[in-house]
Amino acid sequence: MTENYLPESAKNLPGEYLVKLEDRATLKVSGPDTTKYLQGQLTHDVNLLSRQRSLLACHCEFKGKTWDIYTVATDGDNNFLIGHRGAVDKSLEQLKKYAVFSQVEITPAEDYLLLGGSGESVEQWITEHFTSLPEKDQGAVCNSQGVVIGFDSPHRRYMLLLKPDLAEDLMRQAPPLSPAPLWNLIDIQAGIASLNADTSGEFVPQMMNMQALDAINFSKGCYMGQEVVARTKFLGKNKRAAFILKAEGHRALKPGDILEKQLGENWRRGGTVLSCVALAKETWVLAVLANDTAADEILRSKEQPDTHFKVQPLPYTLEAESDKSALGG
Repeated sequence: MTENYLPESAKNLPGEYLVKLEDRATLKVSGPDTTKYLQGQLTHDVNLLSRQRSLLACHCEFKGKTWDIYTVATDGDNNFLIGHRGAVDKSLEQLKKYAVFSQVEITPAEDYLLLGGSGESVEQWITEHFTSLPEKDQGAVCNSQGVVIGFDSPHRRYMLLLKPDLAEDLMRQAPPLSPAPLWNLIDIQAGIASLNADTSGEFVPQMMNMQALDAINFSKGCYMGQEVVARTKFLGKNKRAAFILKAEGHRALKPGDILEKQLGENWRRGGTVLSCVALAKETWVLAVLANDTAADEILRSKEQPDTHFKVQPLPYTLEAESDKSALGG
């Protein structure tokens, strides 16, 4: 199938697209203790997961740093953790480490393909094969051949975890495949963070705005890293947040690259790149910066000091972390 190219500018995003999400990885979790086990590992309340609702959640180490960020879905028989390929190895190692105490099996979901898409032809295909479209943001529909998850930001789009035959059918009927970075660009514009091998285990969820994306349930009880995540909120200890940045021109940066901010005539460390997509005429970055970063602040790449980034508006409001009334332990 012919593959579309990335647009020169984010202003020229295609109205319809389909992407193979080859930089993502999916884990399949099954067994009688699945819900109980994941409840003790993830930041969201897994009891809220259903065939009609997916969850966004973080898997943390005991100090609250995030191994990976997962979209969690279920088909009723298995739960699926859809994460980022560069970070999933560390996360899977930790999940398996504690799974030996539970009746749960965690394996790579190698019998599925993961796609992302948007537009009329994709929606028509979903309706034909799954009866209806997912309702609202992070809604889901499923059958024995896969799960479809809907997202509303920055526009209506879908993540499709499908058995290979069904995925091939979609790829025959949908628009020509677009490059994988298109989905990553759209995630950046939605303010949704991703992790890789260099950034896994570096950031508490709130440093990546996970509280603003409904990826943390602060009343669910204990889970790995819960005390640190709770204290970060209720004691107002978080001093960093994720910001969307844009630079003119094609300037490829890598996750983990350092950004600098200007202080008088000097430059000092200002933040860390989480994800980057370089188009022909502009470059988009999601980066962890000081949470008091001003809208008019200019940052530059340490490795490419002639590359200057401007802060872009987030599509959501960051939760004020001043409520100290419900500190959990």
